[in-house]
Amino acid sequence: MKKWRCTVCGYIHEGPTPPDTCPICGVGPEEFEEIKEEAVQEKGESIPTGDTKELGAVAGGNAREAIFKISYGLYVITSKKDDKFNGQMANTVFQITSEPQRVALGINKNNLTHEFIQSSGVATINILGKGNFAHIKRFGYQTGHKVDKMAGLAYALSPVNGCPVLTDSSAFLDLKIIPEMSVDVGTHTLFVADVVDGNMIKDSEPITYSFYRANRAKAPERLEGDVQNVINTLNLEYGATQRYQYQIRQINNPSINAALEGIMRTEGDHVEQALAYLREKFPGKGTGFDQTLLHLQLNLEFEEVAAALYRQFAKEAEREDLRQSFLSMAQSETGHVNIFRQMIEAMEKGEYPVLFYCPLCGWELDYGRGPQEGEVRRCGRCGKSYALKMVDGEWTLIES
Repeated sequence: MKKWRCTVCGYIHEGPTPPDTCPICGVGPEEFEEIKEEAVQEKGESIPTGDTKELGAVAGGNAREAIFKISYGLYVITSKKDDKFNGQMANTVFQITSEPQRVALGINKNNLTHEFIQSSGVATINILGKGNFAHIKRFGYQTGHKVDKMAGLAYALSPVNGCPVLTDSSAFLDLKIIPEMSVDVGTHTLFVADVVDGNMIKDSEPITYSFYRANRAKAPERLEGDVQNVINTLNLEYGATQRYQYQIRQINNPSINAALEGIMRTEGDHVEQALAYLREKFPGKGTGFDQTLLHLQLNLEFEEVAAALYRQFAKEAEREDLRQSFLSMAQSETGHVNIFRQMIEAMEKGEYPVLFYCPLCGWELDYGRGPQEGEVRRCGRCGKSYALKMVDGEWTLIES
């Protein structure tokens, strides 16, 4: 029977094929690799240290996984030929010298970008950030021989080379290829080039290949920079508020508690500022991005980030009990993600029941799924009647 290991969390599956979904971290079958039967060192087992005697040969047989420990970035390489542009994903880009500024990049000979670089002698490196997953799909999962990758994409032209620059990437570099220094390495050409220009764009944190491998199966499409940063701000402020509330309950010192309460009020102001921006950015669209749905979307975003972080922590944990603890947290957060997705989908379809509680006695008032404005419910406890009214995209109650 074949065995398959999840490359994200380490779960082992037995069967002729990998599972459709990892039961631990939720990734798909593409994140599983077959475990060969030859003896290999168990994951997490360390070689003894502090002993100078001969330890014998270290176990091998798993170069495929070990090679991913080499650190890479992810880049979109663009070039031109005549009046045409093309671009492709690359991870082999590195600096060689600082004076002059010189880099090398590995490009597959079968790629259209390789043809364009050889023809024009120029290339532009777009350094991607963690919010650029969509570019990885566009430039890495289709070939320029069959598809115009630039079609429908907003881009600028670099000042020296005149090659496409992605305006939401982290930075760009214009390169002039040095043909006599470039090397044929088999399937690829290692182009050596001088940096002739460049600049910061978003100045966001660059994405690494290991981050992409760990998150590609579950990372949602990232929102535009300002929106994403405001959402991150909300997550930080919510966390700070919860932390101060907990500390106030634990600390028996009036002066410290008063200071914490003052700071907490400031955090609340930050939350309101961030929410005001999002309400303006996403005004009510019928039953769409209203107040309730906005909070659910924020909860979903937070849980997705938390699940991805816990999976990464599990991969990095040295102790097995800690690794299992992080995996359990990731599994729990994945469950929360699924709950919020179902709630959001139901609300967007108008399938989520509209519930209120009687303002007089607190009894539940159920208006069902997809109610109409003006519908009336009579409280089963106190007999008071209330009608639904839509105000600024939100249902409210009015006395009937």
